[in-house]
Amino acid sequence: MVTQLIDVLETAAIVISGFLIKKYVFLEPDMEGGRQRKFYLLSVLVTGIVFLLFGKDAASMAALLMIGLNICLGRKKKRLLGLFLMIPFPGIINGLLVPALLVPPYLLALPEQETRIYQLVIYGVLLVLLLLFYVKGKNWRSWFGENMQHRSLRKSEKYLLWVIGILMLFFANNTTMQITVDSNNVRAADSMYGRGLAPFIGITSVSAFVMTITIIVLIVQGNKRSFYHERLSGMQSGMITFMAEIVENRDDNTGGHIRRTAAYVEQIAKELKRQGAYPEILSDRYMRDMIVAAPLHDIGKIHIPDAVLNNPGRLSEEEFAVMKTHTTAGEELLKHAREELGESGYLNTAVEMAAYHHEWWNGRGYPYGISGEEIPLCARIMAVADVFDALTSKRCYKDAMPVEKAYAIIREESGTHFDPAVAEAFFACTGGEHVNR
Repeated sequence: MVTQLIDVLETAAIVISGFLIKKYVFLEPDMEGGRQRKFYLLSVLVTGIVFLLFGKDAASMAALLMIGLNICLGRKKKRLLGLFLMIPFPGIINGLLVPALLVPPYLLALPEQETRIYQLVIYGVLLVLLLLFYVKGKNWRSWFGENMQHRSLRKSEKYLLWVIGILMLFFANNTTMQITVDSNNVRAADSMYGRGLAPFIGITSVSAFVMTITIIVLIVQGNKRSFYHERLSGMQSGMITFMAEIVENRDDNTGGHIRRTAAYVEQIAKELKRQGAYPEILSDRYMRDMIVAAPLHDIGKIHIPDAVLNNPGRLSEEEFAVMKTHTTAGEELLKHAREELGESGYLNTAVEMAAYHHEWWNGRGYPYGISGEEIPLCARIMAVADVFDALTSKRCYKDAMPVEKAYAIIREESGTHFDPAVAEAFFACTGGEHVNR
């Protein structure tokens, strides 16, 4: 009777711990709405039926399959990979349960009956902890669901969990000793490994157990820190865009110029990366910095007088000379910000965008007259985005140009004004690749 009860509790522990690991360690999303609760009930029902018909081992396998199915249904993409994700689950689950359930009785040389009582106590403690988590942890679970729903494990963390899962499965299998004491007072572990090796297996299992707990805690904490870093970066990016819009709104006719150009920059950069262009420059970090920095490319216009900035007619040579200073003014502003705030990838990129986005590929631009790859890549990308949006937007001194004509101008000036590779990436990602070829 006690043995059967322990089998039931062990199966229940696999179901519960599996779903907890799925959500709080692997950060796999739940199904939407009330479907997740229904799936929990379905999993318990299926596992229970399999347990009654085929026994504990089959029920454990059914529980793992239900967890894998839940992962698949909770995902919005790459759903079938959820079935493979359950592979390390048995090792992690058994690795967490087996040392606590079997190693202490082995080390204490408990007889079979006392071992069963010990295991019942452990399951009782786990049940109490689970109830406390359910009753007292509501606020924490709400916080977790709200703040971590957009987080996912990095590849390195997934690989680490897979390695831990496989190692723990090995140790769990080797420490599932069926720790009983026969008439000769010989434990099954002694018979399996020899009395000299059995203690080593037990100690190693405890070490692996501690290591697994430590790694899981570090991963969860690392994801929490990453989430807050991303949240802070998002707030920072929003503040940057807001500040840039304040500057932009001095010109009532530019509208959403900075947002549109930032979107073009992102599309062009992703297309260049897809094509394999400039692989030594276009790292993921560089691309993120470029997208965040893009709204600041015209920040220097804060120093341009309204009479010049909102002139409805053609600028005179003197006025155009003043307008051109927005590049160096922006460069100086952002360099000062960098001195005050400290080194930052996006501020370095913002300095380059502000200073060089009016440079030409052939060296005939301003303010420094540099050419080719002397011009930072971020500024070459911004040059295309800036000109295209200026051409297709209504300004105080002109109407919006038809998109086809703007494409034709970008095509015509590829190799003179614009980096040819950047121009081609622009056409590829915006649908203008067949214009005037």
